[in-house]
Amino acid sequence: MKKGNIRSIRFSDELIEIIDQQVGDNFTQKFERLVYNCYMLLPEKERQLQQLDERIQRKRAELAELSSHYDISARTLRSIENELFSIKRTLSQLVM
Repeated sequence: MKKGNIRSIRFSDELIEIIDQQVGDNFTQKFERLVYNCYMLLPEKERQLQQLDERIQRKRAELAELSSHYDISARTLRSIENELFSIKRTLSQLVM
């Protein structure tokens, strides 16, 4: 097997740990797997991220609309409760 481009670079301990977690029989295979996965999978991950961001935006809009409906309903219910209290008071005064 022909050895390809030999380079010497320094890695932080954190990066070495990330490389060591990759699938491969040796450091070179693990490093190549990491670079390949990052390069090849990035476009798909970016597309997925964009879809998730769009879903989050739609859910936020739905939540805002539901929250608005809830606030309106809560105010209406309080108004009805006040009216019922007023009617009860009026009825109590008429009965006495």
